Amino acid sequence: MQRPGAWALVLASLAVLAVGLAGFYYFTGEAATLPLRQVPHLETVPLTLEQLPLGAVQLPVQVSGFIVSLTHDLGGPLTQPVAAGIFLTLLALALTGWLAVASTLSRIPFAIGMGPVVFLWMSLDTASLRIFEGHEQLFLYLALGLLLGGAYALQAFGESVQLGRRWLLLGVLVAALSALLLTRSALPLHETVLHLAAAGTLAGAVLVLLVVLWVAIENVRILLWLNTQAEQPASRFGLGVFLTSSLLYLGTLFWLWWNDGQMTILPGLRLDPLVLLLPAVLAGGLGLRQRAPSYASWLPYRAGADQLYPALLAAAAGALAYAFATANTPLLDAARELTTVALLLLGAAFLLYILINFLPLISQKLKVYRVVFEPRRLPFYTVYIMGVVGIGLLQLRAGWPLANQALAGQYNNFGDLARQQSEANPDDLALAVLAERYYAESGDVLYRSNRKAQLGRAALYRFRQQRRNELKALDRGLQRGPDERVSLRLGALLGDKEDLFQALDVLREGLQDNPRSEALANDLAQRFTQTTLTDSVAHYLDRAEALAPGNYASRTNQLAFLLQQGLLTEAATLSSHAALANEPALTSNQLLRALLQNQQRPAAPTGFASLTDLDNASFAQLYHAALLGVRQRRATLLPTLTRLNKQPANEPYYEQLVFLQALTLHAVGQEQAARLTLAPLAAGSSATAAYYQQLFGIWQLQQGQFGTAARQFALAAAHGVPSANLGRAYALARTGQPDSARAVLARLQAAPDSTLHPAAQALAQAMATGNMPAAPAAPVAGTALLAQARQAEQQKPGQATKLYQRLLREAPFNETAVLAAGRFYTQRRNYPAAYEALRLGLDENPVSLPLLRAYVLAAADAGLTDYATEAMAQLQQQLPAADFAALQATYAQHRAARAAAADAFETR
Repeated sequence: MQRPGAWALVLASLAVLAVGLAGFYYFTGEAATLPLRQVPHLETVPLTLEQLPLGAVQLPVQVSGFIVSLTHDLGGPLTQPVAAGIFLTLLALALTGWLAVASTLSRIPFAIGMGPVVFLWMSLDTASLRIFEGHEQLFLYLALGLLLGGAYALQAFGESVQLGRRWLLLGVLVAALSALLLTRSALPLHETVLHLAAAGTLAGAVLVLLVVLWVAIENVRILLWLNTQAEQPASRFGLGVFLTSSLLYLGTLFWLWWNDGQMTILPGLRLDPLVLLLPAVLAGGLGLRQRAPSYASWLPYRAGADQLYPALLAAAAGALAYAFATANTPLLDAARELTTVALLLLGAAFLLYILINFLPLISQKLKVYRVVFEPRRLPFYTVYIMGVVGIGLLQLRAGWPLANQALAGQYNNFGDLARQQSEANPDDLALAVLAERYYAESGDVLYRSNRKAQLGRAALYRFRQQRRNELKALDRGLQRGPDERVSLRLGALLGDKEDLFQALDVLREGLQDNPRSEALANDLAQRFTQTTLTDSVAHYLDRAEALAPGNYASRTNQLAFLLQQGLLTEAATLSSHAALANEPALTSNQLLRALLQNQQRPAAPTGFASLTDLDNASFAQLYHAALLGVRQRRATLLPTLTRLNKQPANEPYYEQLVFLQALTLHAVGQEQAARLTLAPLAAGSSATAAYYQQLFGIWQLQQGQFGTAARQFALAAAHGVPSANLGRAYALARTGQPDSARAVLARLQAAPDSTLHPAAQALAQAMATGNMPAAPAAPVAGTALLAQARQAEQQKPGQATKLYQRLLREAPFNETAVLAAGRFYTQRRNYPAAYEALRLGLDENPVSLPLLRAYVLAAADAGLTDYATEAMAQLQQQLPAADFAALQATYAQHRAARAAAADAFETR
């Protein structure tokens, strides 16, 4: 059997855990419920990937680079089902301990102890969960009957039942009821938990009220202990020190109350009244034994107060932790106001009680703290009741604001739940209206300084794309007082150019009210980038860096500003510090700087293997890394690009990912795969398609497809890319059409846009002097493979066949290779294969005379003369009459040979 003290230790540990949880959510709750999100923005900048030399003229292969800057936006308010579950778990454990201990008490204390149990279960509103359809109140009756009946049976008839078994029996009942509640609820599990936590808000507020009222005197008792606890009387402080310290403490509380809870200790550091509650709670637990004379007639210390106090504290701390976790403004304001007033009035009453009863003893430097609850003159509960009455009178005079704030906090929680349900069911407008009604009641009626309600309404309107209503809700949120998060959200919402000055005003006022906000300084700098006031941009960027040295957003935006201004040397200095793996925007800007400076061997970025869903920052990082790979002829990112392009979430970046795949394939020599990848993007007549059409023409020039390139450049120029005419003129000149080339250049020189005039003039001059530039120096795909195939023709014809098949797959645009394949198949009398090879070649080079000649002859050999009609018509127009007549004679011979072979086969 465990001693009763062991269960007190269990509950004390639970209370310590709950208080620690409240401390954790004190620091993290707002950031989790109202998260500040860094929003990456992309600004395009021209970037020359490579230059295609056309003699004295350079035809650039240009792509867009992306300068990434970061601003901030507000998310949420998010619901916290995990925190709600922890709160309910603490309630269940505390309820079990409370029932177990209460069942050991005498009749009247037992009856009083059952009151909070009834209030708790009635406040949970289990009827809305429809546990028993059609009998909504049945679960409440069942729960109260089992718990109260079980506790009463143990109290009345189980006097010999040990405390451990009471815990076990009542714990089984609480667990069974909880399981029934969660499994039979009409709502999903997380919504059930949120509903119960919201419904239990008022019960949690009452628990916090009871704890605060109980411990409100404890800080004064701590001062009494500090002044009188020393072993030697000479080491104890006298009356003067005790009075001075107590009056300083009470004066601090009075100042807090007088200034509505605002007290600045250091710049940027304010005293939170709830901090003063911590020592009081600790002293309340450690001093329960000494306080026993004040409650011993009703409640024993051992197996009584030593367990009920930590049970009550655990539940109250759980309620406060949930309020912190959800950033529930009314509840937190109420807790701070209650703490301030209770510690002030009850502390002052307790000081008066001490002075009336023990002034002579304190003057004699005796250990008064030992007998402080054994008065000789004024009873303890007289002054205690005076303090509580004083709190009540203040509330009565103010219209019971604490009650209204608690109810507003409950409506906030219900509003968040209804808003979450409406977002999950966008077509159910009733849920959205219900959420709006909760927020309106909470923020417009019960507590007008309810920041959480206004943010909830703003989130509701944001989801419904009601921008004007969201602006109004955020404005009302700022009326409560300066708020960094609301200012940032307003600044983000006012993102259009026509809202620039209003956004600047909002952010400037926010920074004036929150001078330590690095996020506001950064966002203000980014807004000034939309103006010509570069000095203001630099000023606020420097201020952001001073507030948070080395901050991710600050470094990213500073580098972005230098890139926007073209200060690449300064950008290189700033880029000397490596970015972290979770800083894609900064890494992207560093890679862009390397691309702009044409850095030969920049460090290859890593960390893309775990990347799944792209945002602007991670996309820009991947984009620039892929461009560096293209320059370095690496295909390491090709699998990543392919994988990411298959993710539905990356659909906004689909076109650019395909483009990067095509560039990478081209860079590593997989020319046909690159063209097939790029082909869908080049289809159409838009300006974007025209860019890809010009890129196709450049690739065709590099492979010596001059006739095809001329057509492709003409298509791009017709769709809005004037620079494509340079490539077109060069390609026409290379195909023996100088007059057409001069005509194109003349039109280019006469164009109103003079940007291309010098290049057009240089190319025209080269043509006039006969100094036509040579073909672009680029390896023609398939040349090496063709040499292998020719070498294998005599000794290993089977291998040669495979090599030619591979050639036709990988380089059908290589005219020499296609002609060699046609000749090889013709020599081996595989006429259909020869025809197919030349057809593939013509698809890539439709105006090639050598291919057209070979094609018509291969069609005759294969007996497909109908397919040669169009090719013969083209040849007739382009060949001299004598050459065409010779071709016709050869064509007739091939047809005759084909017919003779067919006749010989039929007569066998």
